[in-house]
Amino acid sequence: MTSKEIIIDLEKVFKINNFIYEKMFSKFIQLPEIGFHTVPVKKGSSIFRARYCNEKESFNTISEMSYPPKEYVKNFSRLNRPNQTLFYGSETKASCISEMLPFWLDEFKIGDIITVTHGNWIVQKDFILAIIPDLSNTNVFNKMILNDLNPEEIIIWEYISNKFKTNSKEDRNIYKFTAAFGNALRLKSEYQKFNINGFIYSSVQSKENLNIAIDTNLFDLKYLIPDNFTEIKFQKVDINEKGLPIYIQIGNSKMGRANIENNQIKWFE
Repeated sequence: MTSKEIIIDLEKVFKINNFIYEKMFSKFIQLPEIGFHTVPVKKGSSIFRARYCNEKESFNTISEMSYPPKEYVKNFSRLNRPNQTLFYGSETKASCISEMLPFWLDEFKIGDIITVTHGNWIVQKDFILAIIPDLSNTNVFNKMILNDLNPEEIIIWEYISNKFKTNSKEDRNIYKFTAAFGNALRLKSEYQKFNINGFIYSSVQSKENLNIAIDTNLFDLKYLIPDNFTEIKFQKVDINEKGLPIYIQIGNSKMGRANIENNQIKWFE
């Protein structure tokens, strides 16, 4: 099959609307035309994670800012199925916050104030991630692997990367597609006895940046250590021509440091 024929077949299965995850996973496992490509994450790098604080009080523990236990994961997300947990973050502070803001369209009224906390995790040991190549993204990680892609593979990766840039408001089933692809890619790497520690892929909101989904066992092995935290307040001020909310930062940021020994965040006024 040509790449275009493969895409037609994948799209046909995706549109069936029942057992999407299982059917897409089966298709991806049987897809020999696409392999996996990896990029290194180096010691000293920073990975940022943001969370919305829906309480009046600040987050007080590192655990609250980290990944959830798998028993609390009830839904599909970008690269996980239910009962499968990953640490989701971004390569920059701006991109991890921008990922959150558009999804608050329905929950907040114009004039509402929203509190966001983001944390900075420092990489202690080198590790590798499987990348979802995106030729429209000029990020350094995409540039690393461009020469490894042949023309037929590029066509498929363009299709896959566009799915990874589709949000759940545009397509309510998109996470079943992307999670199936990620888990199929992971299983393929295990067959080839090649260890990957998660995934890196284009941000939906910040077109030149990347999001990261990391295996949680790296935290148990001390590959990443939390460093500092920042709490920021935003106000929803308007809706733009695309129907998305516009926010502005208000007030001063609140800074905090990680106390790893007792799992606490120490805030400074």
